[in-house]
Amino acid sequence: MTVVPPLRAVGQMRPGDHLLLGYDTDEQRETVLAVFLLDGLASGQRGLVLTPGDIPAVLALSFLEAYGCPVDEEIAAGRLAVDPHLATPEGLWDLDEVIRREARRAVADGFLGLRVSMEVLCRGAGESLKMLHDSELLLDPVFASLPVLGICQYDRRVFDEEELAPLDGLHHGRVAADLVWQDELLSITRTFAPPGLALAGEIDDTNVTAVARALYAETARARARTANGIRTRLDLRDLRFVDVGALRLLVFSALGLYAAGGTLVLYGVAPHVQRVMRVTGWDRVPGLRIEQGEDPP
Repeated sequence: MTVVPPLRAVGQMRPGDHLLLGYDTDEQRETVLAVFLLDGLASGQRGLVLTPGDIPAVLALSFLEAYGCPVDEEIAAGRLAVDPHLATPEGLWDLDEVIRREARRAVADGFLGLRVSMEVLCRGAGESLKMLHDSELLLDPVFASLPVLGICQYDRRVFDEEELAPLDGLHHGRVAADLVWQDELLSITRTFAPPGLALAGEIDDTNVTAVARALYAETARARARTANGIRTRLDLRDLRFVDVGALRLLVFSALGLYAAGGTLVLYGVAPHVQRVMRVTGWDRVPGLRIEQGEDPP
């Protein structure tokens, strides 16, 4: 039986948390890391990014500019820092000492704590993977004793789940992007591989506006990702109920996308919802595509 590690939204992290991020796309990594670092700035904590290469700090953090963060100013003020300590495998040997030192330094400089992001690129198994395991094992006492919280990032295009699974037990869980929306009926989360939104629960007139807002923002992101063939995808496998007003919203959105040369893809539509769409003819609306299957395409 596969044990699913606890999943924590990045905005819910607290001092002492040491979480693992297994990401599939650069967009996913940057989405999580941006919230992690910006929350730290707002909370009076220093942000430290340990990179796997010698990259100029402004360049390594350039994605924060899209969130309105003046990266060069934050670096100059010492609120953000980049260190290529993990540019070589040898950087794993004293990683715990580096974080312990930097956490104490952050407090000595007047910050309320340290947020550290660690990007690990360790191709292959064998001795390299054992070194990585041993390094992670030494980190827990650091997080338990100092005002520090961290994310260890692993690119799933480099590491497969078989390699990541043993590392889960060395973390307090896995971290994910914050929810786009949540109320007592509905949760909306971003997906990254493939990109889109996952809706779980029920949609009615109390939260359909939240769906419209999330769909509009996701369409804007889809438009930014590709100049042609905009494809906005909604994963509805965990959606138990959707009222007629929400279905009309989806039809309206599909028509708008069609006019712009795009498509609204609905994945995992429940059979009873498909019947409603067939009866009304909405399943034949230009720009609307319904996909089925056990796993996302």
